[in-house]
This record gives sequence, C-alpha cells and structure tokens, in this order.
Amino acid sequence: MAVILKGSNAELLFVNAAGTGTHNLTSFWTGGHPGVSYDQTDVVTFGDNAHRNRQALQDASLDFTFLHDSTASNSYDTMIQLYTSTSARAVVYAPDGTASGAPKWEIPARLFSIDMDGGPGDVLTFSVTFGVDGVATIGTW
Repeated sequence: MAVILKGSNAELLFVNAAGTGTHNLTSFWTGGHPGVSYDQTDVVTFGDNAHRNRQALQDASLDFTFLHDSTASNSYDTMIQLYTSTSARAVVYAPDGTASGAPKWEIPARLFSIDMDGGPGDVLTFSVTFGVDGVATIGTW
C-alpha cells in the first residue's frame, strides 16, 4: 500500500450520506494513508501454462491521524459524529485541491475506531480507522 504524503494543496474531506454537510479537516490532518486495492482471483484454465489473475472485490483501507482541537466544530467532534452515525460517509482525498478538474478519490466508508494519543504536556492527537462500505471512485472535481 502506498503512503500518500500531504502536499501543499492536498485536502481531506468527509461528506455525510446525503452528500451534504462536508467537513474539511485538512488543517487538523497530520498523516494517513488511504489506499484502494482489489482482491486477486486466480482464473487459470487447464490449457494455461502459468497463473492468470483478475481483479475481484474492491477493498480500501483508510487510516488517518489528526490534531485534537477543543474549539466548537472541531476535528474530534466531527469524528465523534461520524462514529455514532449508522450511515455510510464518503471520505474524499483531493491530492491537488478541489479546483475544477483536479483529481479526487471518493470512498464510501464507516468509521470503526478512534484512538487518542498524548500525555501530560504532549500535543493531543487521535487516529481513526475507516472501513470501506462501497466502491471507491477515482475521478475529478
């Protein structure tokens, strides 16, 4: 799985199930690695001399780390809202920003875990893990 580094224009957004209520958490995002892959299916027949494989079911892994912010409408509150919701959300990664024509990954997902980190005097961060809940699309804005 490739690690995607946050570039100067990269944005990370979370959209509710209805397609409204976009939460842009780019300013709190300190790292993560969205990845899309397919299960591998062997399609060898008796006449083949080597293995042949095809793409099967799509899978995605979404792990992100954020700075904790204690102000209203902050990063942690947004994640708690996503965590307590039973609806699928879309995680949108925009490596070159959200201008028209810029690429984007949109992955329907559900938030499965939140882990807090940091002790007294440390910067408080939290990590989240999303599970895929649909087909990821790679397109443009």
